[in-house]
Amino acid sequence: MLDNMPNMRQTVCMESRKKQTPANRAASHVKSHWRDIVQEANANGEVVVTNYNRPEVVVVSMERYAKLKNDAIARDPLTALRAEFDRELAVLQQPGASEKLRKIFASTPAEIADAANAARQRKR
Repeated sequence: MLDNMPNMRQTVCMESRKKQTPANRAASHVKSHWRDIVQEANANGEVVVTNYNRPEVVVVSMERYAKLKNDAIARDPLTALRAEFDRELAVLQQPGASEKLRKIFASTPAEIADAANAARQRKR
């Protein structure tokens, strides 16, 4: 009976990949039918729980969670940045690097500009 009341403020929206229209359940359904929600999440990957008809939380299956986590790790934008930082740090730890840095910091702006232009010419 509560499931059919249009003014229920808390509902559970079960989204299925097979069906486009999500089913609505009363909030009490989450607590009293948790096992059903877990089975739905395992079958379809996720269940969206809404509050005041707005998505509030998502219950995901362990399989989907593991896939999302692995995808996030594989696409981590900081991975390339960390690798570049490690390469730069390795260069700074080479013998003679500290002397080169002292020379760079003691350079005039004109000397730095000449060195940058020479490096650009070497890359071409």
